[in-house]
Amino acid sequence: MTKNKAKYDVPSLKTGFDILEHLSHFPRGRLLTDIVEDFGCPVSSAYRIAMALEDMGLVSRDPETKQIRLTNKMLLTGQRAITETNLLENSLDIMRELRDRVIDTILIGVLDGSEIVVLDQVTGARMFCFVAKLGYRIGAYCSAPGKAILAFLPEKEREKVIDAITFVRYNERTLATKERLRHELSGIIRSGFAFDDSEQFEGVYCIGAPVFDRSGFPVAAIWTTGLMMDFDRKCTHETGAVIRESADHISARLGFTGKRK
Repeated sequence: MTKNKAKYDVPSLKTGFDILEHLSHFPRGRLLTDIVEDFGCPVSSAYRIAMALEDMGLVSRDPETKQIRLTNKMLLTGQRAITETNLLENSLDIMRELRDRVIDTILIGVLDGSEIVVLDQVTGARMFCFVAKLGYRIGAYCSAPGKAILAFLPEKEREKVIDAITFVRYNERTLATKERLRHELSGIIRSGFAFDDSEQFEGVYCIGAPVFDRSGFPVAAIWTTGLMMDFDRKCTHETGAVIRESADHISARLGFTGKRK
C-alpha cells in the first residue's frame, strides 16, 4: 500500500496546494522570498510553482509590491460545486413529476462558457426515448437550455457569451448568426421558455426553461427532449408552460422570490 501511494506522490502539486492554503492566511499576500522562507524550499522551485499558479488564475501578483495573493477562482469553484449539489437535490423529484407529465426525457444542465453541460436526467417513459451522457456538452446557441439561460443573463454577461460563440450551421434551422440568436432570445424573455427545432440534431426537439437562484441569476435550465416524430408542434406552448412551471418550482426552492424579467 505504501509503495502504491508513493508512486502517485507529486511533490510540486502538493507544495502548490500547501502554498494556496498558506496564502489564505495572508489576505494582503506574501512576497516570493517570504514563501521561500516559510516553506524552506529552493527559490527556483517556489518561483516555478508560483508562476504555474498564476497562469492557472489561482494567484495574482501585484506589479508594484510583488505581493502574491489568492484570487477568487477557488472560491467561485467551491461555490459552484455547492450550488450544483444543492441544485440537483432540489430538482430531481420535480423532474420525475415533470417526466410523468410530458413522457419524454427531462434533463438539467448549467452554462459553462458558451456550452451547456448535462448534469443529470430522468429517462423518458416511451419505449424509444432520448438518453444523454452526463457531462455531455451542447452549444448554447442551438439548444433550448442554452437559449433559455442566455435570454435571462444580465445583458453584459449575455453579450460576452455571444461574442465567444463559434457559430456552426448544422442545418437551415440553426441560429447561425448573432442577430438571429438575439432576436430569438427576446421572444424567450416574453414566453419564459425556449424551443430547439432540431437545430443541431436532426429529428430531436427540446423545450427548456431557466432556473434562478436566490439573487435571480439563471444558474441552470431544465428541459425535455425527445424524437420529433413523437412531438405534436401544436403543443409547443402548452408543453413550454409546463416546463416553465417546473423550473419556477425549483427556483423557489433555491430561494428565488422575484419575477422573471
